[in-house]
Amino acid sequence: MTTLKLHLDAQERLRRYLQPALEAIAQETLTFLQEKLNQPGSGVHHPGLPNPSSNPGEYPAKQSGALLACLGAAQLTDGSWVVGALNSVAPVPVEAWALEFPAPPNSPIDRNTVYGARPWLSKAHGDPELHARIRGALNALTRP
Repeated sequence: MTTLKLHLDAQERLRRYLQPALEAIAQETLTFLQEKLNQPGSGVHHPGLPNPSSNPGEYPAKQSGALLACLGAAQLTDGSWVVGALNSVAPVPVEAWALEFPAPPNSPIDRNTVYGARPWLSKAHGDPELHARIRGALNALTRP
């Protein structure tokens, strides 16, 4: 395997030019997730819940607001960014994982039912609307 080794000056210049793009991507993704997870679903409105539940294939409906409260974006020490449910923002509820995965290890919540999980992070990863919004955010950086 061949490894490309960049001069230190080139590495720093790449970091300086790429950071605004990485930050724009992280912020647009965070805004997108906040919007999608702050809506009622179009499914059944179960007694005791403030909003109708989501149907399979939809983003999870907002119920307690705990998932929405822990959404954040943070830059890591290597310059990369993480976006999603972050304990550094607010405690990540177990539902964050139970919605994404039907039966997460050691979880008190089991989504192995006919209703299934409501994957929100993997859904966003492949969402054409998010892709278009990221392209728009990046294009806005390059405009004079």
